[in-house]
Amino acid sequence: MRRMSLICGHLAFLTTLSAHAASISVGAAPKGDATAVASKIIKYNFPKCKRVSNAVRLPDGSIRATCDGTEYRVFTVYSAKEGKMLELALNCAAAKRLDVAC
Repeated sequence: MRRMSLICGHLAFLTTLSAHAASISVGAAPKGDATAVASKIIKYNFPKCKRVSNAVRLPDGSIRATCDGTEYRVFTVYSAKEGKMLELALNCAAAKRLDVAC
């Protein structure tokens, strides 16, 4: 249930992001080994994830990784409300169903 809630929350966030692109800052994933960074962020956002593999840092600084056969994109977003960068993992299969690039 938490996973579905997170997916819906992330997708709602992306919808809001596209509507308010000028006021939201999307950034690269945190520095460090791509597999270690992706593993930490994906497992936090999707606790059922057991093993992260194929983590690759992309030219924009985000990370594309696979966990248990599911592809994710890992990145940061600045939350003005919280005054800090949030570390997010986007489930690419869910994003593609909504025609959101991953």
